[in-house]
Amino acid sequence: MGTGMVVALTGAGAVVLLAGAVRGFRAVVKSRRRHLFGRPVHRVPTDRRVVALTLDDGPYPEHCQEILDILRSRRVPATFFLVGRDAAAHPELTAAIRAAGHELANHSWSHRRMLFMRGATIAGEIQRTDDVLARAGQPGPPLFRPPNCAKLFGLPYHLHRAGRPMITWDVEPETEPGPTGDAEVIVERALSSARPGSILLLHPMDQVNTATRAALPGIVDGLLARGFTLVTVSELLRERVQAPSGRA
Repeated sequence: MGTGMVVALTGAGAVVLLAGAVRGFRAVVKSRRRHLFGRPVHRVPTDRRVVALTLDDGPYPEHCQEILDILRSRRVPATFFLVGRDAAAHPELTAAIRAAGHELANHSWSHRRMLFMRGATIAGEIQRTDDVLARAGQPGPPLFRPPNCAKLFGLPYHLHRAGRPMITWDVEPETEPGPTGDAEVIVERALSSARPGSILLLHPMDQVNTATRAALPGIVDGLLARGFTLVTVSELLRERVQAPSGRA
């Protein structure tokens, strides 16, 4: 085998190794089930037919009341993971969500990916949002979910030291197994994937997510028809003490 071929093969091997390392890095960064300090909560093991509906981003004035009306008419609670700067910009909407009986939760202040942030910046992103949610009546500390599920060292370490869980999800009907703009597909995916203890992720507040808003009534009605009770994430977490250990 010539020297040139050896070099070529060695270079190809390095590319393969680098690609594998990149995939591994992305898997750690985006994992909904694992991080470097403790474990995120993507689902709660329980035999009871309870699920938590979580709505990310906002609040935005264009569709907040529409979403609240959908939930109110069906008498179901949800957990709203709000972006701090938007909650601060629309305190009346934040307060209205809480007054309607829903749980306010922390989705960072700026919605920046929290991968390589300094510790002080992480703490500020979380604390500023905590303060806004507290002013709206949410008892603290609120639950936390990282933007885009992005985390590495600093964020998991900060939450671990503070004794706060990282909340992720196990049902993501808008994008799994691939992105869709079809409301009927979103409903079908949500209903076929939900199981006892599931945490469902939706983004109905965003202006562009018309399919998600259209799907929301069908998701809630379908879950209720299948015998599920919808609870907040904090209520779902209390189910863990009733479930046998070691189940996931």
